[in-house]
Amino acid sequence: MRDRVTFAVGEDGVGVVTLERPEKLNAMDHDTFEGLHAAGEQAAAATVDRSCRAVLVTGAGRAFSAGLDVALFGVQAGDVRAGRGPSDDWIAWLQQAFTAFEDLPVPTVAAVRGPALGAGCQLAIACHLRVAAPGATFGLLEARWGLVPDLGGTYRLPRLVGLGRAVDLAVTARTVDAVTALAWGLVDAVLPADGFDEAARAYTAALAAGPTTAVGAVPGLMRSALTRSRDDALAAERAAQAACLASADFAEAADAAGHREPRFGGA
Repeated sequence: MRDRVTFAVGEDGVGVVTLERPEKLNAMDHDTFEGLHAAGEQAAAATVDRSCRAVLVTGAGRAFSAGLDVALFGVQAGDVRAGRGPSDDWIAWLQQAFTAFEDLPVPTVAAVRGPALGAGCQLAIACHLRVAAPGATFGLLEARWGLVPDLGGTYRLPRLVGLGRAVDLAVTARTVDAVTALAWGLVDAVLPADGFDEAARAYTAALAAGPTTAVGAVPGLMRSALTRSRDDALAAERAAQAACLASADFAEAADAAGHREPRFGGA
């Protein structure tokens, strides 16, 4: 059996995480979550030596991910009937497979072609940014199974699209297209269908070419500021800025100012 998830870093500094189950629209089974955990660990390790300065998460074939494999639902239903509900630790393990990409110290981008539904949508919104092909669709379908989104959807989606729209998507289990997702702030750019993979890679490579200490700090600062007091948020800004001021990238920007474009090395 081939790997459900692969990770590879290119010379452009982009680490690509690919869901590799195209015949099932990249539906996620237990092995997929194992692969996502491994890919997250590989990406984190690659950020340490600065070989990976941005991460692109994508799906092979015509879908980002259609969500959880229905066979996994069947196993869960059987466990419940037998009096063995899924453990809190097991669900936390599933959640961490997505949170790992949110916590990386470099920008993470989800490139969405086709459906990003249920768990697929929740993986996409765990990334810092999202780009979509014109035919992409997004939705939280858990209500169709009598379930709630439990892989970070109730935390992340309201922060992107607002409480009302997030509740609407979760309780109706309807889908929205790429144009609507862009208007709502669910995606950050819609890229042409022709050459979508190349355009998504170029979008991410541009981030990888930036000052990694700075651009890697921004998503966490923004996210934590939503729940911090003003004074705590300002203190976090000061600490992050101290790290930036001590970085080689800041020194390079200062040296280049006014006479050439800076060449950031990610340190």
